[in-house]
Amino acid sequence: MDFRADILPHRDRLYRLALGITLHAAEAEDIVQDTMLRAWERRSEWPQIQNVEAWLMQICRNLALDRKKHAQYEVKGETFSHTTVQDPSVDSKQPAMHPDDMDARESLRLILRLIGLLPPPQDEIIRLRDIEGFSYREIATQLELTEDQVRVYLHRARQKLRQQYLSIQSYGL
Repeated sequence: MDFRADILPHRDRLYRLALGITLHAAEAEDIVQDTMLRAWERRSEWPQIQNVEAWLMQICRNLALDRKKHAQYEVKGETFSHTTVQDPSVDSKQPAMHPDDMDARESLRLILRLIGLLPPPQDEIIRLRDIEGFSYREIATQLELTEDQVRVYLHRARQKLRQQYLSIQSYGL
């Protein structure tokens, strides 16, 4: 296995996973860097690895959850609802956006924040399935669950998201 050919190409997916968990771009970048470092330090294990992507995602997920848990203790249990996802595609030099585009972007930010407030493993499952496009089998392998558990958690997560999103959009009415 080669670091450049087999591990580095997964950086973007690892970043999206870390960003989805932490909801903070700089933190996600640090987590990806730490994931790459851990992968390099564990290069003696490379011959035994059958699915490099799943292995890297597991490392990244664990690091992100550790950081999130540590950050929650620092703020005495407050949630991450006050954080925002920094969108690198937004450029201050761009012309004003159309109101429909702004609404769509704000809806996406709200959904990402709501996903971040879901309990584990629901938050991870919905990210892996609906954002990253992993199969139920791949998710089950990564999270060490059965495929049926993945389906149940995903259903519950989607229900909770739908309920919270509609409640916010209708101003609690």
